[in-house]
Amino acid sequence: MLTEEFKQKTLEDLEKQKYSAFEAEELDETFKAEVRAWLKTEGIYHFDFYRHRRNTTRYFIAFQEAEIAEKRFRIYSENQNFVGKFLPFACALMILLLTVVFMQYGSSSLPERGVIRSLMNASVVILIPFFIGMLFEYLASVGEPNLSFWRASKEAVVGCLLILVVSILVLREGVICLVMLGPLAFAALFAGSGVMQLICVYFWQPTNKIYSLSILPLLLCLFLPDFSKDYYGQTQREMIIHAPQEQVFKAINQIGPIQANEVPNSFIFKMGFPKPIFGMTEQRAEGMVRTIQWERGVKFEERVQAMHAPYLLSWDYHFTPHSFPKGSMDDHVEVGGQYFDLLKTDYQLEKIDAQTTKLVLTIDYRVSTEFNWYSKLWVNYVLGEFSDVVMTIHKNRLE
Repeated sequence: MLTEEFKQKTLEDLEKQKYSAFEAEELDETFKAEVRAWLKTEGIYHFDFYRHRRNTTRYFIAFQEAEIAEKRFRIYSENQNFVGKFLPFACALMILLLTVVFMQYGSSSLPERGVIRSLMNASVVILIPFFIGMLFEYLASVGEPNLSFWRASKEAVVGCLLILVVSILVLREGVICLVMLGPLAFAALFAGSGVMQLICVYFWQPTNKIYSLSILPLLLCLFLPDFSKDYYGQTQREMIIHAPQEQVFKAINQIGPIQANEVPNSFIFKMGFPKPIFGMTEQRAEGMVRTIQWERGVKFEERVQAMHAPYLLSWDYHFTPHSFPKGSMDDHVEVGGQYFDLLKTDYQLEKIDAQTTKLVLTIDYRVSTEFNWYSKLWVNYVLGEFSDVVMTIHKNRLE
């Protein structure tokens, strides 16, 4: 209930400094309604309620142009019911999710380039998580905005869990894609949460118009051209093997069956990449060919382009539609596919002494996405790890 002392102090403060501070355990809707009704009788309409940033019991009644020394957060006066608060949020979130599903399952009947693109584009991988982060943060800020790093992180985690569930249950994405794209999606989610925090705190009161942003990723996917470019990179790993150069050269040509206990532990296998199980070089009519087999039925050929024993072995790759059976790897990271390809690989053997050889493995690759700056980080890591695994197998067998 408003006291005469409170009314007098408030009017004097508003006239002198355009804001009035007061203490309260909690600022409920009943009290705010009483203040608004009373100030309306005094001819005062354009004001709002604010709360001190650190002192949660200190509040302000202030005109919008008031300059308050203490950092404060606006207390939104809109008291929406459950439907008014969550229904627009649910609709906006559904639009974003349907955009992703449409990109996954509805693009087969449309042109591949220019009109509709796959999930591996910036609109889906970056913009949709960004807007999901904005939506979750806006929902949390409707009652009262709060410029908090931890709350932005929490909203990003909630959004990331949602994306994870949709990716597994609806899009049937594999672990490899989830691990690779997870950090990028989380960064976009966090950025979206942070941007929405700034907007809610400093610029305007809540409005359901913000939910119309959810249609933007779909429009961008439909009308923006494909910005993906081909990036050609190279990884290189070297290892010292205590064995004669001739023995090392023979070993990398005649790999044979690889037992499970020969394959070193690596995080790439926990991600879902298949392990090597066989390799052999043989002479054919068309030339020397290396036959390579991995787990889950993966089988392809490496056609030798240069062999200078015992110094150099170089090859390129030949993949067929049956090289990677369904489910052997994620579609978006399939070797020889739209987004990634292996181009050329070579072993260089340098003789250090009669019983020591330096083995250098170089791999040339192509990556084609709209965010090659990020994709190439993962490609370099995966190829580097795989190179270490293969050379360690040779090292353990020869030493």
